[in-house]
Amino acid sequence: MVKATSKKTTKKTAKKALTGWFPAPRQASTLNDVKTAILLVSLTLNLVVFIAWLILRMTTVYDQQVYDFLFNR
Repeated sequence: MVKATSKKTTKKTAKKALTGWFPAPRQASTLNDVKTAILLVSLTLNLVVFIAWLILRMTTVYDQQVYDFLFNR
C-alpha cells in the first residue's frame, strides 16, 4: 500500500516563486531607445536587401534593368 503524502505550500512561498519568473520593471533610458532604433533600422535594411537579392536570384526579367541602373550613366 502506498502512503499518499501532501505538501502544503503557503501563499508566501507561492508568491515568491512567481516573482522569480517575471523580471523587474525596466527604467526607460535614451541609450536603450537609441540602440533599439538602430537595431530596427539595420534589420529592416538587411531584410530589404535580402528580399531584393532573392528576387534577383529567382527571375532574370529585371537583371538588365538593375545592371543599367547601377552601372550605366
